[in-house]
Amino acid sequence: MAEVPGGPVFVVGPMGSGTTLMRLVLDSHDNLALAPETGLARLLLAHEYVPFWKFGAEWYGRLGLTRDDLDAELRAFYGGIYGGFAARHGATRWGDKTPFHTWHMHRLGRVFPDAVFVGTVRHPGAVAASLHDRFGFTWAAGVRHWVRSTTEMVWRGSRLGDRFLLCRYEDVVTDPEPVLRELFDWLGEPWLPQVLAFHEVHQARGTAAEVEGRTRSDEPLDPARIARWADSADGRLNGLLRRDTAVLAGMLGYDLDQPVPCRPLSGTLARRTADGIMLADAMSRTRGIDWSKRPRPTLENRPLRAKDIKELRTKAARGAGPAAPAPARFRRVRRRVRRLARRLPAPVRRRGREVLRAVRRR
Repeated sequence: MAEVPGGPVFVVGPMGSGTTLMRLVLDSHDNLALAPETGLARLLLAHEYVPFWKFGAEWYGRLGLTRDDLDAELRAFYGGIYGGFAARHGATRWGDKTPFHTWHMHRLGRVFPDAVFVGTVRHPGAVAASLHDRFGFTWAAGVRHWVRSTTEMVWRGSRLGDRFLLCRYEDVVTDPEPVLRELFDWLGEPWLPQVLAFHEVHQARGTAAEVEGRTRSDEPLDPARIARWADSADGRLNGLLRRDTAVLAGMLGYDLDQPVPCRPLSGTLARRTADGIMLADAMSRTRGIDWSKRPRPTLENRPLRAKDIKELRTKAARGAGPAAPAPARFRRVRRRVRRLARRLPAPVRRRGREVLRAVRRR
């Protein structure tokens, strides 16, 4: 065990980009205990701003507290809770994996000045296919999620400098040891070969076989998964990828026609990862992205003001409000149908999707 614990470790990235895999790997290290999706940043936001009130940002000032004072109180409170979680797991350092923390890295970095951030990125087609197959996203919604989350993560990561490190899912899966050695060296943690066999560590601990996002904790890295998404891609998805992701994906070393990266992430063959300083350099050399016009955070990731009530009511009236969760029995049936569908030949799957889209349009 390290004698001097480091700061918290936050894993961020678009849904479907391998954030859960990264959590399992980091959590298999003796010194680290990473919690699955606690949404800590939204808790911090809730303390900073009272929702749906025009004086929502002023409450702590009326007590004579500054923002720094509030951050210190939050750091002591939540640091104690998460530190206790790490201690119960025999670790010296705590962390969290929550994908939507891409929108809150600045907030987490301010409350925890010693925190570091591990970002994950994956081919946009693979992410769209993952969200489509697992959660029922449309192709357009899946691509939009990749663009929005990746744009914010890259920009925020560049602002964090060497407190941020980006890893590509494909690199971790195909050649894990060089990537993970860089990662643990950056974290200041000793190299332990057991992280390459993280699934065995979790089996021995009694970790649930299926964890968040239906990821298996008991299965080893499988390079065959990298290209699997290409079987479900169709003309609609390929068109969206070229229209919306080409420049950003290219900056990150992806060729939209290939499921595996075509260039090093950091710009040099000597490294497999890229920190925020390297990302800032890549951004300065990339044409076609206006970083000053980044997407606005989704409603649930920003302070809720009185006018947001009107927006929520409008969406509900249009039927665009949050859908009620499907009954458990229906979800089980739906998962079985999707598993069976994945075994069908690609032309049959494509025809089935076309029929479903035609039915929905009626």
